[in-house]
Amino acid sequence: MPSIAAVELLRNPVFLRLWFVTMISGLSVGSTLTTLGWVVVEQSGSPLLVSLVLVTFLAPQLFAGPIGGVLGDRYGRGRVIRIGISARLLLAIAMAASLFWLPHELLPLFVINTVRAVTSGATIPSRRAFMADVVPSRQLRTALALDEFAITTTFMAGPIATGFLLLVVEPAVIFLVLASFSAIGVLLVPTGPRSIQSTATGYDATRRSSFIGDLFEGFGYIRRSRILLSITAISITVETLAFNYMTLIPVFAKEVFEGGPRLLGVLNGTMPVGELFGAAFMAGFAMRVVKPGRMLMASVAAIFIVGIPLGASNWLPGTLILLALIGGLGQMFFVMTSSLLLRETPSKARARVLGLQQVTWGAGALGGLASGALATAFNPHLGIIIPSAIGLVVVIAIIVVSPELRSIRGHVAEDDPLLERTDGTVAGAGVDGAGD
Repeated sequence: MPSIAAVELLRNPVFLRLWFVTMISGLSVGSTLTTLGWVVVEQSGSPLLVSLVLVTFLAPQLFAGPIGGVLGDRYGRGRVIRIGISARLLLAIAMAASLFWLPHELLPLFVINTVRAVTSGATIPSRRAFMADVVPSRQLRTALALDEFAITTTFMAGPIATGFLLLVVEPAVIFLVLASFSAIGVLLVPTGPRSIQSTATGYDATRRSSFIGDLFEGFGYIRRSRILLSITAISITVETLAFNYMTLIPVFAKEVFEGGPRLLGVLNGTMPVGELFGAAFMAGFAMRVVKPGRMLMASVAAIFIVGIPLGASNWLPGTLILLALIGGLGQMFFVMTSSLLLRETPSKARARVLGLQQVTWGAGALGGLASGALATAFNPHLGIIIPSAIGLVVVIAIIVVSPELRSIRGHVAEDDPLLERTDGTVAGAGVDGAGD
């Protein structure tokens, strides 16, 4: 039964602890952004300053991922995760202290939020690489889907719970509560078996290269693998052109559908609902995927195809359905992308490759600006239709020139964890299975 796959995976005690760590991280991020946004709007009333709350969280992700990836491969994934959560604990306390002692100063809050974003983004590659080390390869896509399900659920629940708490407690108290959750997270981070730790670090003291050398070595793994290059090209295209409707939601809510704040909230919440169902679907059925490369390509093409009628829509019910559909397809894209990256990368380099892939998230900011410019020059509809059409053409071109990605079948192994190879590489990995 497909539903048994997720249940079986949650019986893995190491994965289960990582899953709870993911929940704590998602809850913390959602609650922090909500609380800080409320503080800023109460203190300043400035939409620009409110937007800086999200900007100071997203911008550091561009370099936090690569840095965290190198640290995870050099010093061990569990150690990097534990240090990152410990740092967030201290930063939550610092946020509370700033609100207690400097209640009208916003600059310290923005600075703390930026540093916190670095610690958050730096642990993501290690957490997902750790998952690949501790679950059988046939369960990897299910593990990534469950991970995303946890993030989406807690990221949605965190702001809701925080909104109710703000009615009865001061914002500083919420940050102290988040600090206590981080303390639990530190205790939950598992210590992997010795074989994982040795392949995670991968170098002894005499052989370890410089930090920059390790970073460029990560680029080398991507450059030498046509599959990894194809996945990277697809990711940049999707992040730049596929999800720009979220940027223009306020414009569509007001100008196209002639609504107000309530409609804005409904539109903002529809895609996450689709993401939740998409993650649940992948958790149940990911193990049945026979050709993951083709499924990745199909999901990406479908995202852009759906984006064209979504941008053209003047009918609110249809818009909500298409938004939810894009959210679900986006989860399929994410799960397949992450699983193929982990599959095609040697164990000792996985955190670095995932960290470098995280840089593509920043392309969404450029895409949002482009859609905004098109909407200003023409109309909101063309601000979505044009990027979707361009994205579809680019993805088709990538598919045509990527026969290696189309031909991927099955799993790396049927039953054994990916770490079983004693030389730290993955059977059938990209980059010729090379370790150095």
